[in-house]
Amino acid sequence: MTVRLVSVRAAAALVCLGLTAGPAFAEEGRYEIDPGHTHIVFSVERFGFADTIGIFPDGGGELVLDPLAPQNSRVEAYVDTGSLWTGLASRDAAVAGPSWLNVETFPQIRFHSTRVTLIDENTATVTGDFELLGETRSITFNARLNRVGPDISVGGREGVGMTITGTLDRTDFGLDTASALVGHSVDIRIELLAHRVEAED
Repeated sequence: MTVRLVSVRAAAALVCLGLTAGPAFAEEGRYEIDPGHTHIVFSVERFGFADTIGIFPDGGGELVLDPLAPQNSRVEAYVDTGSLWTGLASRDAAVAGPSWLNVETFPQIRFHSTRVTLIDENTATVTGDFELLGETRSITFNARLNRVGPDISVGGREGVGMTITGTLDRTDFGLDTASALVGHSVDIRIELLAHRVEAED
């Protein structure tokens, strides 16, 4: 999938494939992520008091789901780092700056799946290359299939809904600003909706 996903565009997603769901997955299908109904959220501990929570509203991407060979399912995703929102404008500006996400130099976080492992008919792990601040590391996300079926908000086109979770260590990507005050572990949650792309004749 070609998606906007944050890592801290979770960034997946950021992550989610290879799940079976009856007749709707009778053949391989492409699904485009709906950025208006996909939520990419991260949390990180701040000063030991409470976690700071942020959202990356701008994301997108594509899933390819293969029900007959789930291990061949895949995802391409990205998020626009400049879309960061934490509820405090001054903090958003600081995190977007060169000491943190450096959005002018690194406008996107990207994820490219390399392995899908089916756990049961509704859950899987999705491992892939996660790119943040120009560094790429292997990250594994947990994906749960919520529903496959017609979505009345888009004229009944087939939708796929998933919940994706994972954790990364920001210092693995060279992001060690305020390492004694702000946690290294970043929890990611993605509530994802994607719609099937009809094959061209």
